[in-house]
Formats: sequence, structure tokens, C-alpha cells
Amino acid sequence: MTELVTEIQSDIQQRQSVYLGDRPTGIIARRKDFIELSKVKITRMVMITAYIGYAFGPVDGITRSQWWVCLFAMLVGVALSCMSSAVFNQVMEIEPDTAMNRTQKRPLPTGRISKHEAIVFGLILGVLGLAILWIFCNWLAMALCAATIISYVLVYTPLKRVSPVALLVGAVPGAMPPVIGYAAAVGDTGGGWEAAWIVFGIMFVWQVPHFLALAWMYREDYARAGMPMLPVIDPDGSRTFQQILIGCLTLVPLGLLPTMIGVAGLFYFFAALLCGLLFMWYGIALVRKPSNQRARSLFLASLLYLPVTLLLMVVDKI
Repeated sequence: MTELVTEIQSDIQQRQSVYLGDRPTGIIARRKDFIELSKVKITRMVMITAYIGYAFGPVDGITRSQWWVCLFAMLVGVALSCMSSAVFNQVMEIEPDTAMNRTQKRPLPTGRISKHEAIVFGLILGVLGLAILWIFCNWLAMALCAATIISYVLVYTPLKRVSPVALLVGAVPGAMPPVIGYAAAVGDTGGGWEAAWIVFGIMFVWQVPHFLALAWMYREDYARAGMPMLPVIDPDGSRTFQQILIGCLTLVPLGLLPTMIGVAGLFYFFAALLCGLLFMWYGIALVRKPSNQRARSLFLASLLYLPVTLLLMVVDKI
């Protein structure tokens, strides 16, 4: 293990020395690197799910302008906080990212952005995001968002190097955006949290097949980085595929709960049933005949399943 760490550190220094000679010094000149560091694509998905939670909040007692101001502030605050979490996650994973082919060209492993710059950038994003939620929304939304950042950065990220249980631990902050969105809409005095927690449950379970499919495709990368993801410690894939199948099967009835409790109608019910069955089909196909191609197909299907299902829920409500 010591030799592996030394080799990774040497690789980091070599990559940085190659690039630092002609690296642009200004932040503006390196804006693409900072955008990549903040994982804007993932942030867009987080904003969508936060909006879902907000949309189920009450509209009585506030003006239309107040509703829109709070919505805009919530989306900006959640986006900045999400980007802050992504930055600190990468700061803590410079060494494993350097060891993995999938991540070794990121801004930190290559030295395009220094560790110090990333820490300052992450702090600015996080402080701004939480301040916006506190000032324009309420303290509860801010507190939930702060807890999400802390659990993602200080619990999930280091746990990834220790145990495959990190997947389930990380699924909690990963599923928090709709709860934060609902909190922004109702504050600490509102009720009706059922819809928000159901969306939380859907997102929590969805992350299991989503991330295990990705981890199966890059299991050699994770092994090289010393991360004991389930596909790494489960060479034949039996436990991995079992959990993928359980996740896909669970999503079918779970996705129908909004109609069962009255927060969505029959249009959503049948649309969600179709989405769940299609996603389950991809999961079964992978379990029956494992391959990287089928794992990729399941992963891509997961990227469609979540936003489509959640947006259908909002459309049905409207």
C-alpha cells in the first residue's frame, strides 16, 4: 500500500510539472477548468430534483413574485452548494483520481488548478450557497443543505476508501435536494412532507443500480485507486448484480406511491409504471448476461429514468 501511495504521489508531481510550465495563471483564462471542477452536469440534475420538492410546496399565503424569488434563490443556493461539495470531494480524492484512467485528466490531478485554489473556490461556493438559502428562503433549507454538504464531504468521501457501504451512506445526501426544495417552500411550520420524502426514497433507491452499474464498468479503475467498491471486492459480480436487481425491482412499486397517497394522479401512475418496468428490464438484462455494454446501457437508462419520472410527477400535479 505504501508503494502504491508513493507511486501515485510521484505520478501527480510528474503530471503537474508537465502542465504547470504553460498553465494560464488567471481564473478567467481557466474558467473551463473551474466549470469542470464544479461538475455542472451533475448540478443540473440536482437543481431539477430540488425543483420537484419545491413544486409540491403550498402556494397559499404568498404572492406570485415571492414564490418565484424563493424558487430562484433556492435553485441558486442548492446549485452553489452542490458545486462546493463536488469541489471538496475532488480535493480529498486527488490521489485516487490520479490512479484512475476515468478521472486522471481532471483539473486537480493534472495541476490545472492547485489544491489551494480549489479549497478557496469550494469555500466561496459553499458560503454563498448557504447564505442565499438563509436570506431568501429560510433557516431550515439552509440547515438541511449544510448537513448535506457535511455528510457528503466528511462522511461519504472518506468512507469510499474504507467500505462498500459508502454507496448507501452517500445515497442519503444524494437524495436530499427534493427535501431541501420542499423545506424552502414551507419552512419549519409547514406540513405535507410526504411527497418530498417519497421523492427522497425514489432517489435513494435509484442510486443503487445507477452507481453499481458505473462501478462495474470501472471496477479495474477503482481497484487501482484502492477503493473497495462492491464490484471490486465481488469479482464474480453475484452480490453486485443482486443489489442492482433489488434496486430496479424496488423502484417499480416505489415510483407508484405518489398516486397511492394522493399527490399524483392516474396519468403519472401509468407513466411511472412504464418507466419503472423499462428500467427494470435493463437491470434484468444485465443480471442475466453481465457485460460492460449492458452495464453502460443500464447506466444510461438510469440517467433518463430519474428526470423523466420526476418531471412527469410535476406535470401530473400541474
